[in-house]
Amino acid sequence: MTVPALPVVLIGPMAAGKSHVAHHLAQHYGLPHVDTDRVIESRYGPIPRLFRARGEAEFRRIEAEIVAELLDDPDTAGCVISLGGGAPMSPLVQPLLAGRTVAYLEVDLDTVRPRIKGNTTRPMLQPDPEARWSQIMAERRETFERLATIRLDGAAPRTVAQIARELYLALGEPIAQPRGKEHTA
Repeated sequence: MTVPALPVVLIGPMAAGKSHVAHHLAQHYGLPHVDTDRVIESRYGPIPRLFRARGEAEFRRIEAEIVAELLDDPDTAGCVISLGGGAPMSPLVQPLLAGRTVAYLEVDLDTVRPRIKGNTTRPMLQPDPEARWSQIMAERRETFERLATIRLDGAAPRTVAQIARELYLALGEPIAQPRGKEHTA
């Protein structure tokens, strides 16, 4: 098994399934997976509360600081890293991704609708999750595409294992033997 150029960074819109695909990829290669949202929550508490208390600009600054830390730290340089949906929009984060293996998980509203419908925990999606997701995606799509070195089709009904297989091939692994239960991204 060929280990990909590390770190592998997954980007895409919120609710795309980046964390699930990153976890699957990390398991396949026997690598750690680091989710920037989980790191933020471990240090600052729940993201919705952080958003309310400090605002989006401060949240994005914290997020960029954590991305830089993860990409520069030798202990996490050999990881699969999933970024929050808005992280790649930051002018502080974009240069950090240059020259890295960046996989963009492309999804559509039909794929994310079941994950976001009625969601009240994602501050950026309020007050109408579906309309806001569509608007945000339209604003961000070009940046995701520009930053990506690999583009993955994450549209339903593809499973995490199917998407991960596509990523294995893109990373140069000829035969992927996925492990574990198949979940939709």
